[in-house]
Amino acid sequence: MGRNLYNLYYRPYLTLRKIREEEDKSQILLISLTALTPLFLYVILRIIYDLLKYGRIVLVTGNVFTAAIGIQAILLGYLAYWTLMVLKKS
Repeated sequence: MGRNLYNLYYRPYLTLRKIREEEDKSQILLISLTALTPLFLYVILRIIYDLLKYGRIVLVTGNVFTAAIGIQAILLGYLAYWTLMVLKKS
């Protein structure tokens, strides 16, 4: 897992192609979950904080939530781009 994440940063095309050729669905799932973990963690912590402080879930979000969504969009865009490059060449 760590090797694939490291290589995904430095050689994304080759890493994704290797994972696709091996049809290693567990690695694909782990990479996807790793990219989405910060968003899930933030949402869970936000719900806990709102319940403890206000006694209910506050639907209005602030700048931190917007930044978290932006970072997640960049990460998912990066993964989607290289995944499409691998699929297009295969």
